[in-house]
Amino acid sequence: MSQSNRRLTKLKLLANFFENVDVISIYIKTDIIHNLFQENKGLDYSKLELFHLQYTDSVIELLTKIKRQKENDLLAIINEIDINNKYISSFEDKHDNSFETDRRMYSGIFSNQLKSLYKDLTEDKFRLNWENVLYFNKKYATEFYRNEGDEEPLKSAAFPAYKYLDYEIERKLLGRLNIQDFRVRFICGYLISTHEYELFRVFQSDDHFIFDVEGKKMYLIDAKKLEKLDTSPNESNQTSIVDQLKSKNEQLEENINQRKRILPAEVSSVLKDYLQNLENIDIMSTIFDINEETNILRAMLNLNLNNN
Repeated sequence: MSQSNRRLTKLKLLANFFENVDVISIYIKTDIIHNLFQENKGLDYSKLELFHLQYTDSVIELLTKIKRQKENDLLAIINEIDINNKYISSFEDKHDNSFETDRRMYSGIFSNQLKSLYKDLTEDKFRLNWENVLYFNKKYATEFYRNEGDEEPLKSAAFPAYKYLDYEIERKLLGRLNIQDFRVRFICGYLISTHEYELFRVFQSDDHFIFDVEGKKMYLIDAKKLEKLDTSPNESNQTSIVDQLKSKNEQLEENINQRKRILPAEVSSVLKDYLQNLENIDIMSTIFDINEETNILRAMLNLNLNNN
């Protein structure tokens, strides 16, 4: 019975691989015959061994040969899926552990920068290091900032401003920031042409302002212009690549499954004859009188599979 169990395991693995209805039916029928002997201890196990030798071993050998061929044929597709999955995993790890964390921290860092700027202006001192905030766009703009859309709503006409070295901040904006203790939230970034902009919202208000990174300006943006902008959270511009790879993998996996199910015409014919032979067996009688000369599986080992 242990030998029979091993044969059934092999046959089940083959049925799982091919997902072919005839192969699955063959496994089920073979399992029924195995269970007949397992549940009736008085039966002669040598007859079960004879059945496996003349039937099961032949079908296992045939299907194993075809499985090896298919695995070789599908190796390039399987490798492509593996490479795509590695890229997808590395991207998702980077996306989760880097940008999302830094984005939240950046709001606090920018708030502190603005508070220090206001303090310096009131004291007529210039102690700020702009690298404190410029690190963010240098690190993430190319990959994450939105690179499509109209740049015009992001621009501003001339406005009354306070000057801090090379930077300008709109007077009205600075006043509103002071009311909210300079607390701001980074909304999203834009990289259009070669120009970088960052959109912020003033805490507990409907006020939004733009940081023109290249122009070194900060100014309020009115509601009409804001409506023209895509203000959804930034996602990596590689997201579309990842989505394409996931879709490609789904197609490749479906292709693999379809190609595994399809068997050469002559193999399908032999398997159908074999299955019919099993279905016609009277388990309680003729199973014990298998005539090797009439065994349909003799044809299996003579099939030429080289071109299939």
